[in-house]
Amino acid sequence: MPRVAFTAKTRKYLGTLDAVESVTQYRICYSKEFRDDCMRRYAEGGSPAAIFREAGLDPKIIGYKRVERCIARWKAEDAAKAEQEQGGAEENGDTEE
Repeated sequence: MPRVAFTAKTRKYLGTLDAVESVTQYRICYSKEFRDDCMRRYAEGGSPAAIFREAGLDPKIIGYKRVERCIARWKAEDAAKAEQEQGGAEENGDTEE
């Protein structure tokens, strides 16, 4: 499936959003604040599409698949970080029981 580039107009719009750190023809880099807020709200049961939409990132503009992949990637990163932190605590004998 070919990648679809963002138009200059769309890139300009996305660049004005607080949730967006930077945007290129094919990629969006999200702010840490948005990522953290998004994952907190998602963990509380929020809809990924609604969370992105409320930040000005309508899935109709950026693509529903992009939203799904962000959530999946961020969940995996959070799980890996938690596992790494848990492993470090166990190595130091700092386990909670």
